[in-house]
Amino acid sequence: MVLPDAVIAGDTRGMPEPGETVPLAKAAYYRDDWLKTEIKQLFAGGWLFVGTAAELAENNSFVTLDLPGVALVVQNFRGELRAFQNICTHRFNRIQVEERGRRPLMCGYHAWNFDKTGFPVGRPKRDQYPADTPETRERLCLPRYRVERCGAFVFVDMSGNAPPLADYLGDVADELKTISEAMGEEIRFASVSHAANWKLLVENVLECYHCAAVHPETFIGGLGIGHHPIRDVAVTGGNSSCHFPRTEIKRENLRRKILSHLAERTYAHESFFHIYVFPNLFISSQEGLTFYIGQALPTDARHTMLRTRVYEPKVALSQGGRSRQDMLNQQSIEIAARVIEEDRSVLEAVQRGLEVSTKPGVLGAEEVRIAAFFDHYRARMPDLPSA
Repeated sequence: MVLPDAVIAGDTRGMPEPGETVPLAKAAYYRDDWLKTEIKQLFAGGWLFVGTAAELAENNSFVTLDLPGVALVVQNFRGELRAFQNICTHRFNRIQVEERGRRPLMCGYHAWNFDKTGFPVGRPKRDQYPADTPETRERLCLPRYRVERCGAFVFVDMSGNAPPLADYLGDVADELKTISEAMGEEIRFASVSHAANWKLLVENVLECYHCAAVHPETFIGGLGIGHHPIRDVAVTGGNSSCHFPRTEIKRENLRRKILSHLAERTYAHESFFHIYVFPNLFISSQEGLTFYIGQALPTDARHTMLRTRVYEPKVALSQGGRSRQDMLNQQSIEIAARVIEEDRSVLEAVQRGLEVSTKPGVLGAEEVRIAAFFDHYRARMPDLPSA
């Protein structure tokens, strides 16, 4: 799919008016009881991104996800993806201990080995334990969760009550499928700890109003992003997307020459395209040249682990093109790391500031996606703790 070079402003009718949106209570950013409610109603209460199909493509490959009170694993069993609680039913050890990898679903404490139904078919000294009966099976099986894919993106529903994934994603589903076809090989996987509440990371990526001050050399000078207001804003439920239009940089002719081996890519747009999937998934495409996936995973009320993946575009390359792409990949990795570090420094200062300030905060016109996030957050959190 080739998106138009001239990005046309989207229809924002029916979206919240940012100046009239009341920000969330400050307690939502630092109280553990608030996070406990969020985990139950937002993260464990519906669809949650876990990993990509490429990470889970081989037999015994797995991806784990840990949140306060949550430990889950998605594992490939001879081509079939299954999601389970990542806790052994024997003596409660975590079964898969890495973020991702490839090994059987076997506990490292006493070598209990679980099959695709979640039952420990391999148990050393099996005769010392109760015989396999329906009651024993129920007792020893791992809790199992729904798992569905949208293109390359794998989601899990721990509640069992979420609507079909396609319904939950709405219009975003088609965008994820299209981006999935455009993404090539993963070039970077990293996790970065932030001393900030997870919602601050979400709010930060939903606008580029901060780009001139925080990213003058990376987004503004390096990519040409952040000079103009956001365009093509779309909101579907808690999910949203927009384009950040691009301006030519000083060395534009040299840049185009360096990128000439990617001129025939099938997914191209003169913008930074950003997708947000509620509650904690961010996906972006920089002109179809580089793709980024970010997950904000709360570790406690004041700390978040940002899990990131960076991808090159899917395109056939000559030997010379491959060498040039390897150089661009390294630059993309360095820029992504620098942007994350620039944001992290500010977000940690915001975390400290909001716990001291006596003012409520306010949103502007370019922060309309944050306003939509606040509205959907409140709709999904009917049992808010008292502020």
